[in-house]
Amino acid sequence: MKSKTFSWLFLAALILGLVTRGWQLEERFLYAHDGDLASWIVKDIVVDHHLRLIGQETSSPGIFIGPLFYYLLIPFYLFTGMDPVGGLAFPLFVGMAAIFSVYIVTKKLFSSSAANFAVLIYAVSFTISQTEREMVPTTPVMLWSVWFLYFIHRLFQGQKSALIWLAVLFALVWNINLALFLTFPLVLIAGLLNRRHFTLRDFVRPLLVLFFLSSPLWLFEIKHHFIQTRALFSTMVSSGSIKSDLADKIVHVGDYVSKNINTIFWDNPHSVSVYILPLLLIAAFIYLLAKKRLPGFYLFIVPVWLILNIIFFALQSLNLSEYYLNSLNILWVIITALLLDCLWQYRILKFLSLGLITLIIYYNLYLFFTSNINRFGYLEKKALTAQIAADAKLHGYPCVSVSYITNPGYNLGYRYFFYLVHLHVNQPKSGSPVYTIVFPHSLVNHLDKTYGALGLILPDYQRYSAQTVKISCQGPDANLTDPLFGFTR
Repeated sequence: MKSKTFSWLFLAALILGLVTRGWQLEERFLYAHDGDLASWIVKDIVVDHHLRLIGQETSSPGIFIGPLFYYLLIPFYLFTGMDPVGGLAFPLFVGMAAIFSVYIVTKKLFSSSAANFAVLIYAVSFTISQTEREMVPTTPVMLWSVWFLYFIHRLFQGQKSALIWLAVLFALVWNINLALFLTFPLVLIAGLLNRRHFTLRDFVRPLLVLFFLSSPLWLFEIKHHFIQTRALFSTMVSSGSIKSDLADKIVHVGDYVSKNINTIFWDNPHSVSVYILPLLLIAAFIYLLAKKRLPGFYLFIVPVWLILNIIFFALQSLNLSEYYLNSLNILWVIITALLLDCLWQYRILKFLSLGLITLIIYYNLYLFFTSNINRFGYLEKKALTAQIAADAKLHGYPCVSVSYITNPGYNLGYRYFFYLVHLHVNQPKSGSPVYTIVFPHSLVNHLDKTYGALGLILPDYQRYSAQTVKISCQGPDANLTDPLFGFTR
């Protein structure tokens, strides 16, 4: 195809990416604990004037995410009057930046035609687009990995300037996902293979850049007696004690990697082995190396990147989730794009290449437009809490209490909304009028109000006199004082 045709394809990818990441922003905003926690941290900085060196605690006890994500949310929250809906601009920006980056990086490293295959896959992939819609610190993982691939490629080629940019990327890791540090051995391998091109002086500036940009981490560690360093060391020591079931855990992580590969391209049905597509991509990887469509040093990049992730997470006791492995996604997208580009070069295989990319686009757009919207997110929770506030005002209640009829975890994501509507919210044991939130509806026989999949049971007004309610409201506002999981000052 001509370059102009591919320019139109890039524009089409940007439009498709904007749709898959921006259409029905509010309706698809699944505001839950992570969103609530982010909102409280933004409030802590903006309203309570608490300049933070850390964000929320991660799934590893004693280890925290960096604060950058929350500071980046502040302008968007201020623009919407501290409403969390403003924060949706952050993942939208990250997603569109990632699409643009996939095109630029693939074009610079390989070819324009491969770049357009890659950007089309990345833009429409249902799993990738839905991951990049999430307002969480890990949202930029795939954007980070795209540029890491670019600069590690350049480092293997012996370009010294790549060291500075890799230092910048690794300084950002604490603010995104610590698992990204697993790529660091690739820097050492590239340095060793090109040791004749580098001197010790070439590493001084990158180390200074890394140290300077990581200063919030060092300041926090010094101030708190290296709490994270000790927690990380403890985690690594405990990981080293896992022996007997290591093989099973490696298989378990391999299953997650295989599932991730499948979900980039399609919603893998149970009737098809989850290993077929990964094996095909491994074969494609070998073919691309043999045809020199991939430089020889990718024999280090792809296997080392993959194996380090598998071994590391096999050694961990934490519950594995797909998002821990998202940094690998760019590898599968690039390999697929290069394979499609190779097929395109042969007249007899052009239709196969065109058919495959068309099928990927159609299938993933179908998944997106037919996917169910979980009706218990931002819009529903905001409307429900506004109703509680209006009803409390109507009945003259200076405070209320809230109970939940739901499964563990689904009672989260309301507290910041209570704060926004200025509700003094106590625990039910306080004696304050009880409003009951129900999810799903089927758990009870009667609901007074419904908001999508959420239900609300209003208080039994006759049980509460003005005097008893006044007495129950004399204590502190539990909504502001009760601990919030993951939140720390």
